[in-house]
Amino acid sequence: MTRRLIVMRHADSGHDYLNMRDHDRPLNARGQSEAPRMADALSERDWLPQLILVSSATRTLETLEGMSPYMDGARLDLRPEIYHADVSTLLIQLEGILGEGTSMILGHNPGSENLINHLTGEWHEMPTAAAALLVETPDGWIVEEVLRPREI
Repeated sequence: MTRRLIVMRHADSGHDYLNMRDHDRPLNARGQSEAPRMADALSERDWLPQLILVSSATRTLETLEGMSPYMDGARLDLRPEIYHADVSTLLIQLEGILGEGTSMILGHNPGSENLINHLTGEWHEMPTAAAALLVETPDGWIVEEVLRPREI
């Protein structure tokens, strides 16, 4: 079986909370609708992960909750280190992904875009709730497809 990695950015979150820490910002109405739509799209393409590494930020956890009908069978690993991580930190997080099958890292930008670029040499815009499927080949990782909510 092939090793696959889904790099996903959290769904859209609100900026209306002036006295709230960034880490605690929730999804807004758009984000609450994006998460289940993206879960449907991942399911339709057979992209469902067996392992999910997720940031501890409220917006990533709420994104995952919105996708939960499809994610119940996945092992969840809460990783506070993913919150606003740089590429080197994200690479350390990836050391624990599955040797075969599909893993997901659910985090933030610019980390999502930078991680994809580092692993594949390609640049892909990752708006909120975007998901990129990377596949490992003998020559390294390649981007198979990128899903963005406004394009599905």
